[in-house]
Amino acid sequence: MIEFQSICKSYRSGQGDVVALHPFDLRVERGEVFGIIGHSGAGKSTLIRLINRLEAPSGGRLLIDGEDITSLDAMTLRERRRRIGMIFQHFNLLSSRTVADNVAFPLRLTAMSRVGISKRVHELLAWVGLDKYARHYPAQLSGGQKQRVGIARALATQPQLLLCDEATSALDPQTTASVLQLLTRINRELGLTIVLITHEMEVIRRVCDRVAVLDAGRLVESGPVERVFLHPEHPTTRRFVSEVEHLDENELHRDFAAVTGDILRLTFSGETTYRPLLSGLTRATGTDYSILFGRIDRIKQVPCGQLVVALNGGDPAAIHDYFERMDVDVEVLRR
Repeated sequence: MIEFQSICKSYRSGQGDVVALHPFDLRVERGEVFGIIGHSGAGKSTLIRLINRLEAPSGGRLLIDGEDITSLDAMTLRERRRRIGMIFQHFNLLSSRTVADNVAFPLRLTAMSRVGISKRVHELLAWVGLDKYARHYPAQLSGGQKQRVGIARALATQPQLLLCDEATSALDPQTTASVLQLLTRINRELGLTIVLITHEMEVIRRVCDRVAVLDAGRLVESGPVERVFLHPEHPTTRRFVSEVEHLDENELHRDFAAVTGDILRLTFSGETTYRPLLSGLTRATGTDYSILFGRIDRIKQVPCGQLVVALNGGDPAAIHDYFERMDVDVEVLRR
């Protein structure tokens, strides 16, 4: 649905051009939740502003449903933007308007009748669980309620694409979880493609199908969330994953000196997550084990896990065959 072709962005300054995004190629498929993660200054917000053409690229092409939006005239661009909804970190609600008026605002720019607008607003507020708050003002709402108003407003014109710019960064963990559940429901029930900008890998893990990692304006890694989360390749990605796990890789490697045997990282998902893998290994091969690190988690609705273990004894070929039968991915960290 969205295709970046050698897209890049630079800004002019007194000291010369400042590169916000180096040229990259990327594709977002229709109906998926696509995450874009990076630290401050990585180029995330610039990228999302290219999608709705609040920023013009310095080079390359950006296609949405096969149409090159970088070449559209102003009138056509205004029309195409109606297909794109956007929610923001700080909600961007009109403080002097009621909840209902905030949701109705984009509809008043269309040819929809007053009765039609009222009906649509009522439907949307009911859908996000705020039908009792139509006459309230933003100052009377919690942060989570404000974001739900922002989501209802973004859905008002029945867009095909929803852009989320750090939509949960100003919320507490419990409210973040409820907003992410709502976004998952929007994706599932309405079939919207969602592009989600964040600096939190936990957000990516909960709702995204695929992810792209930005570092200093460069696309450094991308792919299915399960692969990127469980097998991060770039140092920036590994740091994001370590933050979620509260794991210091350097400390883990220092701990290796205190144990004997081969040290392996075992990665598994689906039904394998709940199997007694290590006790089964001992019974099958006579291998002793020590667990150095372990976690069981979910990526969207799929259970997954990783173990770092030290193994002593047992035949290496038999150990390899056992993990292969159990559908466990094995990475040797130390022999």
